[in-house]
Formats: sequence, structure tokens, C-alpha cells
Amino acid sequence: MKVKRKKKRRSDHKVMTKEASLLKFLRESRNLSMRNAGAIIGVSSSFVNHAENGRLDLNTAIILKFLKAYGYSLSDFESMKKGNIELPEHTLSECIEILKRLEPSKLKTVKTILESF
Repeated sequence: MKVKRKKKRRSDHKVMTKEASLLKFLRESRNLSMRNAGAIIGVSSSFVNHAENGRLDLNTAIILKFLKAYGYSLSDFESMKKGNIELPEHTLSECIEILKRLEPSKLKTVKTILESF
């Protein structure tokens, strides 16, 4: 019986880079879903996901596709990467992650508090 060897793929392991995190931030800054971003760029939503989550080797050509779709320049991207341009906090996404971990009873309490604003 022949044993099939699993093909080694880059997407099998995650290497989070600053570039990947920054691409995610830039997409979110334009209020785009991965699906919408993929449609604009001309790639699948899986490609966007892999790029943002460290499962794809990012080169300048790929980064430029994303930047063009999001309306940023390469110099803006490089400045953000180096920290020369201050990025706003990810308050909304951080809050959503906290909400996902809450028990239903605590979530009801948070909802009541939020509705009071």
C-alpha cells in the first residue's frame, strides 16, 4: 500500500509579521470585509486571510496590490511599519474579542450598560 506524503505548503504554518498585521489594520480602516477586499484586489477572501494571518509570504508586489485597493502609498506603509506614523488603537476589535469570550449572563449585563449611552 502506497503512503501519500503531505505536501509542504507555506500556508501550513503561521509567521505573523508586522506587514501582515498592518495589512489587516489598513483593511479594517476602510471598513472592508475580507470578502470585499478580495473582490477589490482581485483575489479570494482566503488569500486576504492568509496574507493577514501570516500564512503567506508577502512580497512587494502583493503588498502593492493591497495598498492600491485600500488607497495607501508604499511610503505610507513603510512609515507605519517603522512607527513614524502613529496608528490608532484597535479599540473596537479588542472589545469585540472580549465580548466573544464572555458568558451569556455577563453579556446581558454589558448590553444593558451599552444601551444606557
